[in-house]
Amino acid sequence: MELDATVDLPKRTAEDTERERTQKNMANQDCMESGGAGALRAEHTALELFQLASLLVGEPQSAARLVEETVTSMEMDPCAAQPGMEQAAREKLAAHALLWMQQRDPESFAVTAESEPVTSCVETDDMEASGITSERLAQLLSGAQRQELRTWLDGLPLAARAIFVQRAVLGRDNRATAEAMQAAGQGWTPDAVSLTFRSALCSLANQLAHSAASATA
Repeated sequence: MELDATVDLPKRTAEDTERERTQKNMANQDCMESGGAGALRAEHTALELFQLASLLVGEPQSAARLVEETVTSMEMDPCAAQPGMEQAAREKLAAHALLWMQQRDPESFAVTAESEPVTSCVETDDMEASGITSERLAQLLSGAQRQELRTWLDGLPLAARAIFVQRAVLGRDNRATAEAMQAAGQGWTPDAVSLTFRSALCSLANQLAHSAASATA
């Protein structure tokens, strides 16, 4: 899913500051294309990568650093039109972010026989079935409810956060997500990913229902 950043938050946050700094740094290249197309492309790439990094790791400064490290490690020219490069950068950034998250919460990234069982109030991985439509998700990612989603993500164990973002934002299926999680942790299977994702969906659906009820009370 491509994130829409056209809606500004009512109040500026640390994330806004780091996002704008990252965009300026990426656009501050020797972009030779006429009409500023190269600079605009660099800003768009920086925005996409920063938003993904921020959803994964939460901390704005760490998100900005992950973007810079990803672009540098790929020897990527953010000003140039390079088919497939942006997607490759997203994949590499996600891999870097998972390792960063695992180092900070190793317990949640290790699934063992002694791990506490995960339960869920939804029986399917289908977000629509849990009441979170694609339109609603877009609002949560980039619209007026963006901060509510960030606050909810901050309350999740980092492994659950990583799984939710991979499934809901990157569009990975359970098998691809399990492979990515296995590279950062241990014991992850498609079934374990599915259950964790469904638990997160249940939590988010309950959070949104509570917010809606509070708003109309």
